[in-house]
Amino acid sequence: MTIDNSQTILKLRTGQEIILPQRKDLLGGLKFTRRFSHNEVHPYDEVDWTRRDVRIMDWKTGKTIYERLGLEAPAHWDDNAVKITADKYLFGSEPGSLEYEDSFRNIYDRISNTYTVWGWEEGYFATLEDAEIFNEEIKAMLVQQIWAPNSPVWFNIGHWEQWRWGRPDLRESYTGHGNKAYHTKGTKNNLKTFTVQSTYEYPQCSACFLTEVGDSMEDILDHLTTEGRIFASGSGVGINLSTLRSSREPISGKGRSSGPISFDRGWDRMAGAIKSGGKTRRAARMVLMFSDHPDIFEFISTKNRQEDIAKVILREHNVHVELKQIAETKLVAGTPAEKAAARLILSLPLATRNSFDPHMDALLYGETLSHQNANHSVSLKGDFWQALANNGNTYTRWVTNPAHIEQTFRAQELLEAMAKSIWDNGEPGVHNNDVINLWNPVKSIGSITTSNPCSEYVFLNNTSCNLSSFNAYRFLTKDEDGKPVFDADALTHAARLAMVCADLNVERGGFPIEEIAEGTYKYRTTGIGFANVGGSLMALGVPYDSDEGRWIASQLCSALTAACWTASAEMGAELGSYVEYPASKKDLLAVLRLHNAAQKLATALPAQKDSKTLDDLIENIIANAGGVLPEAQGLTASYALHAYLKSFKAPTLMNKERIAPAAKLAEAASGMWAKVAKATAHRNAFVSVMAPTGTISAPLGCYDEGTTSIEPDYTLVKWKQLAGGGSLKMFNRLALEGLRSLGYAEDFVNEAALEVAGLDGLISAFQGNMDAVVNQLIVDPCNDQAGPVRLAWRRLLSGTESRSEIQEKVAYISNPANMSVLTADELTVINGSAHIESIPWLDKKDLPVFDCAATNGNGIRAISPAGHVLMLGALQPFISGACSKTVNMPVSATVQEVYDSLIMSHDLGVKCIAIFRAGSKANAVYVVDTPETRMFKANHVWEQLVNAGTEAIDEIIAEASKPRQRKLPGRRLGQTVKFSVGGQLTGYLTVGVYADGTCGEVFGRLGQVGSFASGMFEAYCKLLSTALQFGVPLKEVVKGFRNYSFEPSGFCRVGDDTEADTCTEIRSCASVVDLIAKILAWLFPESNGYRLRDVFSIPSVSLPGQAPDTTVSVLPPRIITAPVHLETPALPEVPAAGKAPEGTMLNGASLCPQCHSLAYVQDGKCKSCRSCGYKDGGCGE
Repeated sequence: MTIDNSQTILKLRTGQEIILPQRKDLLGGLKFTRRFSHNEVHPYDEVDWTRRDVRIMDWKTGKTIYERLGLEAPAHWDDNAVKITADKYLFGSEPGSLEYEDSFRNIYDRISNTYTVWGWEEGYFATLEDAEIFNEEIKAMLVQQIWAPNSPVWFNIGHWEQWRWGRPDLRESYTGHGNKAYHTKGTKNNLKTFTVQSTYEYPQCSACFLTEVGDSMEDILDHLTTEGRIFASGSGVGINLSTLRSSREPISGKGRSSGPISFDRGWDRMAGAIKSGGKTRRAARMVLMFSDHPDIFEFISTKNRQEDIAKVILREHNVHVELKQIAETKLVAGTPAEKAAARLILSLPLATRNSFDPHMDALLYGETLSHQNANHSVSLKGDFWQALANNGNTYTRWVTNPAHIEQTFRAQELLEAMAKSIWDNGEPGVHNNDVINLWNPVKSIGSITTSNPCSEYVFLNNTSCNLSSFNAYRFLTKDEDGKPVFDADALTHAARLAMVCADLNVERGGFPIEEIAEGTYKYRTTGIGFANVGGSLMALGVPYDSDEGRWIASQLCSALTAACWTASAEMGAELGSYVEYPASKKDLLAVLRLHNAAQKLATALPAQKDSKTLDDLIENIIANAGGVLPEAQGLTASYALHAYLKSFKAPTLMNKERIAPAAKLAEAASGMWAKVAKATAHRNAFVSVMAPTGTISAPLGCYDEGTTSIEPDYTLVKWKQLAGGGSLKMFNRLALEGLRSLGYAEDFVNEAALEVAGLDGLISAFQGNMDAVVNQLIVDPCNDQAGPVRLAWRRLLSGTESRSEIQEKVAYISNPANMSVLTADELTVINGSAHIESIPWLDKKDLPVFDCAATNGNGIRAISPAGHVLMLGALQPFISGACSKTVNMPVSATVQEVYDSLIMSHDLGVKCIAIFRAGSKANAVYVVDTPETRMFKANHVWEQLVNAGTEAIDEIIAEASKPRQRKLPGRRLGQTVKFSVGGQLTGYLTVGVYADGTCGEVFGRLGQVGSFASGMFEAYCKLLSTALQFGVPLKEVVKGFRNYSFEPSGFCRVGDDTEADTCTEIRSCASVVDLIAKILAWLFPESNGYRLRDVFSIPSVSLPGQAPDTTVSVLPPRIITAPVHLETPALPEVPAAGKAPEGTMLNGASLCPQCHSLAYVQDGKCKSCRSCGYKDGGCGE
């Protein structure tokens, strides 16, 4: 109704009243209907609300880094969504202050009420009723997590207007405050840009800006200010450095330029110093360079060199610090192997015991390394790709004189350098500039050279992108037969609402510099997109990497973009086209015809039965396009359509049932494209992108139930590091919907949650209902097909627990305070397997549905790199801009695979591509448990080190156990001893010694040379030598051969024939072998350490000119390190041989076979023993 002061009051059903400003004198306006709200009840009253204490804990220290107590939020919102949305977007930090927001109603009102105020004042609504419906539709989409605008809207909008609906009036305190900003109004011939008195009155609502810089010091310094203003209001910036002269080019006067990379280093430092919107620590930048710039190779390697430093510090130094701490503990109370490892670690030098935080805002990345606030990309023009295709050369040219060629090299060389750098550190990205400009809707005005930080907004410089995204899963419903289907009408309705909001951002927003304010107003670019495309496919039971998945995703994008263009055409007719529409109409309509042609091809694909007819189909579509189609840098519409076709592996074989959920989307998109390609007015020059939906994924509910942007899930379970600190554990519950779509019973669906994400997953699946969690644990539906988590749970139970005891066990395991003392089985139960591959009852043919971008835990499945590129190719023809998406590669990927993916992206008509190989960066947004991440964890390294040490010790023992010959030197010391047995057999024994005096060689001669006895004796000695040299102790040799009995034996002599020179310790032997053992024991006594005794202890041994009683060592002085005892204890005696009877001549005696005496003599023709009486032969007398 209208009140006395000519203000209009919009009374809402909640009792809230909005004081609307006076409406401008405009004709017409837009009509609105209800789709998400209802006449009967206000959107806020359709949901339950709860008060929660919101806290975010630091992922390393466990400390609280954010807290908001008693916050009111919709009950159906998950905790993660509430935490992030509150932390990043709610205004005010002090409870009780005028700006403090303690309910999500406050922020929903800020957004929807402000758009209503602006829309009413600017004439967007036909009637007050339309304004009310619009207001409630926006609130319904926010509450139901259908739609979310970009972060600057959440940051900045509504603080100036909130007095209009009863919130504290902040206008006086905010007047003249905030950053300098500009706003533009008017027509082409009457554009006026004015300075904004308060950025709260004209808030910065754009997500990102494309800027440019001139080749002068003044422009370089001014650009620093421009970027600072953009970051302060929460937006990102893109810039192409190719306008700055290279470091190889001269400057006026003398010398050479510093080059663009040095200046960019300073801009990047400023970006790291300014909080984005006063909330997030880091600002976002995109820095591009054309491949023909003379500094291109330096640009390619810039971030790689910085990342190498980060890897040394985070992966080596940090691990070393933690290993030192572990080693200090294990040195005292570890196993022998652990102690050995500890000594090794503690012996290594370490400059500081302080570890470095890997977070992007910490000392290393945030303050030390350069170029860390920007994504770097190389822009490749058509001539480069043509040179590569022809195996030809490409060139770099001076910026100041393009005719001057600085360097000539093969195109392949440049692409290889890029592939190597990407393999090393995930950058640079690649922009296919020819593809980008093929789809340029304002080609007559200028070429596109730049993008926003995430590469989805590609348009002219000095413009901005006003992003917002839908949760694609919210449009998935059931048809009358109960089958899943996307609601095309709901999507079309929602896209229209989002376009109105985005256009109002242009109409009422403030901008950091005059050029951007004017450029944005001229083209009114918007960027509507999706989140949760990958999650929706998983919920349908359709693999992401499949032709069916790509077709469904392409039709989602096609229907959205067509709906946005339909809304733009409607607004253009009602409110007027964008300022530069007349100058670019021909280009825009050509691009719209190409979109329409791509949709005709997409619609026809499922019906095709013969792939041979597809080329003819494309040519027919082009021939009937209804007008001129775009061309750029050698590319044509035929290239674009064939590129789309290549995105499908076997399009004629697509499963019709699988793609049925998107059939209505395709039908709706076809109808809308046909109309917008013929429309005569358009409010906007650019309407859609597939943005990464980073933080806004939280209010969309995608962290707990889905995926970001058009991505597949990174892994089913992951930890996300938050900008500004902290982390959140996330489990994709849409995997459970996928199981339901595939026909699995509910008990098994919930069992999968337990197996994949442990108790946390089960709690998430039941929305925190602990009674339901306990019921599932008791049900145990698996029988003999239980997975590893269920088996671990069974081992924790005795089988007799009551329900209350199970509840207590669940509470104990789930308590974070107990994490450090949980057993292995308890950890398995709380964490899960982190993947779905180990579930025995899951049909293996269903596994591709749950494939993610990376592996996790001990899983091995992941989407191939080609699967990512194919998805990009399938979506590109249905988006005004590009797709912000990562092509994930495993750590095992090669440089060649990166190279091939870059070429594949161009073949498939992809505008922009970013590739990330696992392990290529020292930190990552998502933290998962994979072999790659374990490589750099101290506990894992310690375990590997101990295991390696244990293996090494085992190898040493095994190697030491092998026979190993220790040969004597060519010149060695020795001793020769004469011996005789029974007075008949004479021999010589020679021993050789090592430097330490121990025996290493035995050889000798026995009896007549060449006789059997002599040969056997020599062989025996050689055997002894070999045994000694291979490590058999002399002690064991002596012990083994002592008392070995055979003939000849008995009385023996060691030494000369005279009694004075005979060894008195050895007088008899049981055999020659026994004698040799005795001689060795005598020469190498135990009391002397089994070393050779002093030779001069034998009186007969002397050297010329030296008295026999002089003690001379046969060993070098360095060997005699301990006293050498020359007296040898008496050897154990063999029973002494009896004396021969007097008068018996023993000269011809032999050894008695019975008593071994030498009294065995010839007695006629017989022999008899004079000692024991043994007789051989004779007559028996």
